[in-house]
Amino acid sequence: LKSLLQLQLASDVSSVLHLSSVLSTLSEDSLSPSPHLQRWTSRVTSLIHSKDAGARWAGICIAYRTSSLSKFTMTEFAQSWAGLALSILTKPEPPPLLKASIRYLRHVLSAATDVPELQRQLATPTVPKFSQALVSIIEKTADYELKALAMDALRDMVILYPSLNRASSSSITNMCHQILNGSAPQRTNKLLLHNAAGLYAVLHYTGGKVGAANLWKKSVDETLQCLWAASMGLRTTFPGKVLVPLPSSGLTCDDPVLAVALNLDRLQCSAAALCSLLRTTIQRPVQVPIGHIMEFCLFLLACTADEEKEGHVDTIVRALELAIVPELQSSACDLLCCLAKTVQHRLTPYVSRLAVMIAYHLEQNPPPYQRCALLQCIQALLSNSFPLSSELSSTRLVKAIMLSLMPLLSTQSDAHMSETGSGQSKKGRKRRRDYEGDEVFKLSKDVICSSIAEKKAILCALDVLQVTMRGPELQSAIRSLACRVMLSLSLSLTAMSRSSLSQDVHLHSLVHAKVNGMCLELARGTTSVMSRSLGLVLRSTVTEGNEHVGNTMQTKLQLQQEVDLLLHPRGPPLVRPLPHVEALSLFRAEESNEELAARTSLAL
Repeated sequence: LKSLLQLQLASDVSSVLHLSSVLSTLSEDSLSPSPHLQRWTSRVTSLIHSKDAGARWAGICIAYRTSSLSKFTMTEFAQSWAGLALSILTKPEPPPLLKASIRYLRHVLSAATDVPELQRQLATPTVPKFSQALVSIIEKTADYELKALAMDALRDMVILYPSLNRASSSSITNMCHQILNGSAPQRTNKLLLHNAAGLYAVLHYTGGKVGAANLWKKSVDETLQCLWAASMGLRTTFPGKVLVPLPSSGLTCDDPVLAVALNLDRLQCSAAALCSLLRTTIQRPVQVPIGHIMEFCLFLLACTADEEKEGHVDTIVRALELAIVPELQSSACDLLCCLAKTVQHRLTPYVSRLAVMIAYHLEQNPPPYQRCALLQCIQALLSNSFPLSSELSSTRLVKAIMLSLMPLLSTQSDAHMSETGSGQSKKGRKRRRDYEGDEVFKLSKDVICSSIAEKKAILCALDVLQVTMRGPELQSAIRSLACRVMLSLSLSLTAMSRSSLSQDVHLHSLVHAKVNGMCLELARGTTSVMSRSLGLVLRSTVTEGNEHVGNTMQTKLQLQQEVDLLLHPRGPPLVRPLPHVEALSLFRAEESNEELAARTSLAL
């Protein structure tokens, strides 16, 4: 401390210039009680009192570092430093100084919860003023990062001190409503939306243990009404009936083009708020309106571009509403994923119907990003509920998922090209030998997964297929066909180069490992099956050269389970119908009529 005071903190200019070295040099040992500690705290206080904004910023940063390293020093000087930081928030200061003051006050007030005296002397008078200052900063500033930090700090204050924020809960709620009400033509900032939804989801804490449940239920109902109002504003050119009374929105737009953008942004903001409300913590049990939420999700999933309202329709509005239909389905998928992870098996009565609707959308060959959202949604639904009880929905879903895996298999056009090349004349073959190796210099080589969405779609399709194949209700012909597809993938990926699959060379190892794991799981069962799958188990246990395998506990447990299959081949069979190896029709001459019809319909 002595050397820092004499050199780096000798003046205000040098304090700003050498701030990073000062913060990195400080440690818990250097802040132990000593004769220089009093001079250190006095210098920090003088820096915060400085007229230069840079020096004040350096003083707040050093105070934050000192308080985080020494709780004794924080307790002794929290009142004086917190008062100075709070006065900074009430003035028009530069954003870096405001951010440093917010971080310091949040740290001190969060650490004061286990010190009763500090909580009585510091937290009780400071928290209401701090909350009001944060609300003022969020409403007035234009810096998105500063707004997000202020909302994050305000969320912590509401959780830690709900009774002290009860008086300002109405102003905080109005501020959240203003952000979550959407904007047009520019959409709401994603960081701002995430923090505003998180803050809105914890406002029920201000109601206490008794009133928190009622406030949460009221927030969920209001958010659902906003979702219905925004969705109906996006379906004006489609026939439909309003199922719930729609609230009057405070933000309107006369221009129909801007109205579509405003309602779409409002829909996504309200969906984010509802997801945050479902993920929040409530002190007492509450009733989740699953039926009302599912009614809205089913309405969004049923939105297609086929219907049109009778009478005069504005062509521009019609084109805009047709263009955002995939956005409506993506919002429904996000809501369903969150709902499935929060209420889990209570969503089982709706899963069969949702599986059929998602399978229908997958059969329409949607774009990669939309296909990825649909696959992630059905994966969350199947992983957090009981298996599908309908054979029709399981079979249709598996067939739709196999369509997403078709790019990994060799197509008929490739076979046709090879046949055409073999049937050329001798002169043609001779000319081709003259240019043999030309493909090495081709820079425009096509890859199967050219975008991030396509990579995610392939991985999600494998995960969903694995979960779906575990269900008992699945036609034997489709199960056999799915096993043949997985075996074909396991063979074709071995002969496929990594660069032909994706520009990301790690994707090949990841996909190959997933396929081998699925093949191993499908081979488990009776001893006759395991006796014929010894090579598959050995190949799946080898981890050398696979970049996707990490030194994690999950990987070790998986390897232990696979080795146990070798050591205990007479273990009890799993209770689900699995085909034996001799029952698998590996060639077209051995397949049944049902498999032939399914394979032909999928063009496999």
